[in-house]
Formats: sequence, C-alpha cells, structure tokens
Amino acid sequence: MKTVRHIFVVLLCLASLSCYAQTDTQTLDKMGLFKQITFLEKRYFVFEADPHQYKVELFNQVQNNGQLYSFNKIAAIKGNSLVFVTNGGMYEKDFSPVGLYISNGKTYNPINTKQDGTGNFYQLKPNGVFMINNNGDALVLTTEAYAKTSPEPNIATQSGPMLLINGLINGNFKEHSENVNIRNGVGVNKKNNVVFVISIDPVNFYELAELYKEKLDCTNALYLDGFVSQYFAPEIQKAPLPGVQLGTFISVSKIVK
Repeated sequence: MKTVRHIFVVLLCLASLSCYAQTDTQTLDKMGLFKQITFLEKRYFVFEADPHQYKVELFNQVQNNGQLYSFNKIAAIKGNSLVFVTNGGMYEKDFSPVGLYISNGKTYNPINTKQDGTGNFYQLKPNGVFMINNNGDALVLTTEAYAKTSPEPNIATQSGPMLLINGLINGNFKEHSENVNIRNGVGVNKKNNVVFVISIDPVNFYELAELYKEKLDCTNALYLDGFVSQYFAPEIQKAPLPGVQLGTFISVSKIVK
C-alpha cells in the first residue's frame, strides 16, 4: 500500500513539474523570425536569424565622430532593409564601449581584460564577446577564449556576464535570486543562428540563462544589458521609440543585392 501511494505521489509531482515547465510560443510575423515565449511563467521576446542570410552590424559613437545613435537614426540609415535592432552591450558613462568593439573589421576599442571593477561586467565574470567572423559565422566566446584564439571578426562587441559557458549556467547566478529586471542577451544555437532575447517580465540572470539552455538550444550566451533593454522591429512595430540613446546597438537587416 505504501509502495502504491509512493508511486502515486511521484507521478503527481512529475505531472506538476511537467505543467510548470510547459512553454507557450506565439509567432509574431509571417517569416517566423519573431516569437513571444512563455517559459517557467515568464514572458520573453525572441528574435532568431541566420547570420549568413541577414547582415548583422554594430553602431556606436566611436565610429561616428562622437555622435550618438538612436533607434530612430539607425532606422533612417537602414531604411526598408531593417529587420531588427536592439541595444548591444555594456557602455561607459560617455556611451563608449566598455570593452572590445569592432565594426566592419576595424577595431575601435581593445579587449577589456581587467580583473577588478564594479557592476555586472566585472563582478559576475566571466564576461564575453559576441562576434561575426569574416565567413559570416556567429560566435559567443568568453573574454579569455577570445583573447587566446585571437579570431578575426568583422564585428565584435564585449559585454557581460556570460549567461551560458559551454552549456553550463554561469556559476555566479543564484536560481531564486530576487535581483530581477528587464534583461536581454544574445546566443548562438545549434543551427548556428543568432538568438536575441529581451524579457517582457522582470527576470533574474539564472532564469534568462535557463531559457537559453533549456528552450533555445544554445551552448553559449551573453548578457547584453538590463532595464534599458529595448528593441525595434518594423514588421511588428509602427515606429521606434523616440529619443532613446544607448551606447552600442546591434542591427539585423536584409542583404540588398
């Protein structure tokens, strides 16, 4: 009798866990690039694209004579080719990159390997790099791995902390941390597609990392930023937010032949 009761309790618990882990997905566009996902009771906006089929670019004032970019300005530059744009990594008070920044093969800011500092970039190390190489392949690497391999990226932006490192959630994250916020990140999945995520609900670091690992099929993923995280996608939004200025932006656009 105890055995039967025990089996019943185990099955009930498994059923409960199954319901809790259930994921709801809503496709937001005709091409299937944009989705809203509910994972473990938290909602996320997800954009996935093949970097060989779309052009991924970076924008920061360091390549623009100190003139800041905004969603509106990038939308005007890219015109009808723009598919998606979001904030693209940590920056200093003057909006310059906190670390490595490469655009169109030119290095504007070197890799930041400092061990001490304040903020998530330093205190939840490892931090890392999102890059597209000259073959159009997307990679997310720890700063240490990037420095050792010395790849030749066409674009690269450094941010942190890393969310996933070789399939493992950053050991500095606490699963039930109450440090929640709107957060965004970037990963590369097993199809070698770039996967951007912006949380709709406030989440902690562990929750965002878990989404990338369990649902989005990524091995490595990088945190981009917190409460300032925003995006613009012309197909599903009427207009970009006016006057929003951030440090670095990542844009994805159609390849114009």
